[in-house]
Amino acid sequence: MNNPYPSCQCVAHPSVWRCRQTGFSLYDLIITSAVVGVLGVGAVSMAELLQATRTTNIVNQLMGNLSLARSEAIKRATPITICPGTTSGECQAIRDWKNGWVMFSDTNGNGGLDPDEPILRIEQATNLNTIKFSAWGPGTGRWVTFEADGSTKQNGTFTFCDERGATKAKAVILLGTGRARVSSVNSSGGSLSCS
Repeated sequence: MNNPYPSCQCVAHPSVWRCRQTGFSLYDLIITSAVVGVLGVGAVSMAELLQATRTTNIVNQLMGNLSLARSEAIKRATPITICPGTTSGECQAIRDWKNGWVMFSDTNGNGGLDPDEPILRIEQATNLNTIKFSAWGPGTGRWVTFEADGSTKQNGTFTFCDERGATKAKAVILLGTGRARVSSVNSSGGSLSCS
């Protein structure tokens, strides 16, 4: 029997001809659109999660180093300084700590790394845009020195910023007692700034 519908791909049945559809149904399009939408949102959320995790890891790394420097100052009964530095163990006279930092036994307490002062730790560069330290006291953000009693003369705020900007920034607030805490606002309770 000849196909009465030449434009369709037809299946012959004993009594009737039925055309098999070759396109997509509305149901197929709705399901496909929903799956693509979920995957697209998931990809954006995953990127956001990865950035947040990286920033949190660096915040925790600095918190650990501040805690270690404080405990070493108490244990050794000598000043311990952390400064923004390079992988070769040199202090940089800047307030942006994104390129890493150096911890050393600051026996003369001048905030600078001298040839006879032992380096305790060197941290590598981060993948953040900035880690700014706005501080009051000696060095004004270019170093932190913990005294033998665990206190510090520099109190201020480390602000951690990545590509997401100030709305997603994190802070570590350092008090003169030597204690540090993580915050999403500055020490006055205001918004953080990445500039």
